[in-house]
Amino acid sequence: MKKLIFVVTLLVLNIQLFAKTHTLDEGKISFETDDEFQPFSKEIIDLKYLSKRAPKYVIGTKSTKTSIGFDIKDNQIEEINLEDARKAMSDTFSKIIPGINWVKNELIVVNNKKFILFNFLSNAIDTKINNTMLVTNYNGKMLLFNFNSTIDEYPKYNKTFDQIIESIKIEEKQ
Repeated sequence: MKKLIFVVTLLVLNIQLFAKTHTLDEGKISFETDDEFQPFSKEIIDLKYLSKRAPKYVIGTKSTKTSIGFDIKDNQIEEINLEDARKAMSDTFSKIIPGINWVKNELIVVNNKKFILFNFLSNAIDTKINNTMLVTNYNGKMLLFNFNSTIDEYPKYNKTFDQIIESIKIEEKQ
């Protein structure tokens, strides 16, 4: 009986830890985080993403060393062509990202939806970054999630990132 109470308590705590829902496209795309991940200001987003291709939405920790960017981009991408997109994108990343070191570069399925998964280490101005990207088709456009953390903070958040990824839900037009 004590074990059952312990398990139920852990489940309740886990539900409470991931009680904040973030959405895109009027709630058709959603994922769960804990309250530690708060929206970044435009100024912080501009500092973190030097190019003009920053995700529209970025949330992260108070230190700003760990963040999650998410957006629907106008780039055309079809689920049937995800493998071709994966190859093309990984070739491009290998050419343009300084010091890239691939950890994972594959297709995965999250809640019955196929995604490209990129996980790599790269150099930032003053540190190394662990970057995990998920890319998929969403009604003909590109849905992008970008999880990144400095190498020193990554061990604290890698399991959290996995839980957030598993919470992604997508309701597409039929």
